[in-house]
Amino acid sequence: MKPYARPDVTPEDIEAVTAVLKSQFLTTGPKVPELEQLFAKLVEAKEAVACSNGTTALHLASLAIGLKPGDKVIVPSLTFLSTANAVRMCGADVVFCDVDPETGIMTLDDLKVAADKAGAGVVAVYPVHIGGHCADMKAISSFARERGWKIVEDACHALGGTNQGFKVGACGYSDLACFSLHATKCFTTCEGGMISTNDPYYAEKMRILRCHGMERDPETGPWAYKMDALGYNYRLTDVQAALGISQLGRVENVRQRRKEIVERYRKALDGLTPHMKSVEPTGQGEPLLHLFQLLIDFDALGKSRAQVVTELMALGVGTQVHYIPVSAQPYYENLYGKSDCQHAQKFYQRVLALPLYVGLADDDVDNIIKAVKSVCAL
Repeated sequence: MKPYARPDVTPEDIEAVTAVLKSQFLTTGPKVPELEQLFAKLVEAKEAVACSNGTTALHLASLAIGLKPGDKVIVPSLTFLSTANAVRMCGADVVFCDVDPETGIMTLDDLKVAADKAGAGVVAVYPVHIGGHCADMKAISSFARERGWKIVEDACHALGGTNQGFKVGACGYSDLACFSLHATKCFTTCEGGMISTNDPYYAEKMRILRCHGMERDPETGPWAYKMDALGYNYRLTDVQAALGISQLGRVENVRQRRKEIVERYRKALDGLTPHMKSVEPTGQGEPLLHLFQLLIDFDALGKSRAQVVTELMALGVGTQVHYIPVSAQPYYENLYGKSDCQHAQKFYQRVLALPLYVGLADDDVDNIIKAVKSVCAL
């Protein structure tokens, strides 16, 4: 069975983790700041703050910019739950934004429509880079800055890519960028997250909040601490950080192999039928794709998506769908009513992700292609 994603864990990764397990520090030790420094250098940002997962990264970023009840944040409907939930966890309201039906990405025009719908009270926008394809951050930033909004990039899918002259995470057009280091992502700490920023105030605030809101008080004594704000236990362990450090040492190898797999898929599948195509790059930079996604007209194909998924699974091919529009979730419909994000629904109704990870050999990719052709009668 070839799942849609699988972590790439090498003997070097295992050795790095084992070394920490044999050391004095399993957590709150030296490996977390080492990972933060490496990550900041990789994305070319001044600061990087590690945390327990991508969801807590988004929550910490939301806290850093001071979200509070009464505030509004524009979030694309086509994203994972965490992007919107992080806003609600601060008591602020979500204004859902539609997306380009061919890419799943928020555009400037979509943002303008959402801004008009939201009216007064918007304080931030959270663009999302779905699958590794990036939003037009330059245009979004210009629009947001004119209105005094903060900009938080949900870059959970996009680590290792570039966008409009910047590394994703350099925050060239944003205040903060949030990343996931989950086991399904291109680089993993099993569970884990990271926030990059060029603002030391945000970085310091997030480091305090990720550890219960505690600040050490060495003048009183080495045991002493104070808590001025309510914080959380959002820490990453040194064991996880060691894995992350090892993983980030092979970014270029991962980039090259994933690119080869994507090109092999596209060469074999694009153009076979007008009823199926791959999601094309947004043209904003060089992505390191987390997902290879097809857009399929299942009605024209004569099979439901559930049938296609089941038949591919029987042939040993795992797939996934990214995402059910968040605005259509019962919690948000009960809160805000039915959404008018029709393009997000159109994208969701057609999308299907094929396996993409560096452990796939060319023969594996070819077998997946054969399975897709067979199931889709191509």
